[in-house]
Amino acid sequence: MKSNLERNMQINEEVLLEPRIHWSVYMDSYLVLSVIFAVFCFLIRPLVDNMVVFQRFFWHAEAVVGIIVLLRIFYIWLRCYSVEMIVTNHRVILEVGFFNIQHEELDNRRIEGVEVRQSFFGRLLNYGDIWFSGTGTSKVAFRRVFAPWQVKDMIEEILHTSKSY
Repeated sequence: MKSNLERNMQINEEVLLEPRIHWSVYMDSYLVLSVIFAVFCFLIRPLVDNMVVFQRFFWHAEAVVGIIVLLRIFYIWLRCYSVEMIVTNHRVILEVGFFNIQHEELDNRRIEGVEVRQSFFGRLLNYGDIWFSGTGTSKVAFRRVFAPWQVKDMIEEILHTSKSY
């Protein structure tokens, strides 16, 4: 199925690169919520099993915490599913959102620089942000991209060939 961006391409425009989002996006909140859920279920519940008064309360609390974890995972998945990062032979496009859509793009001829920003964990897990700076104050950022240095090299090659025409 074609995305909204691919359906609205200009004449003679083709998608050359679609960077992938790194899996660590899912792990941020999921890991924290899973640890909280595990601590809640495995450490507190055995202490409370002997107290009849609190048993029902903790059964319901475990269900609520489990539902919150599942809703958070669904929210993160939906947010990541709604991000489209595309590099074509004419422009760089970022579209974020499912209901409210934020659309940013830069013409390849207007891009002055491409930079990679990585944190310590980004270097360890091989993800980072790719920032495109255009003429004036315009900027577009591809966040949490898998293998950002390789993607940057591919983007710079695409930009070089698109500017030479």
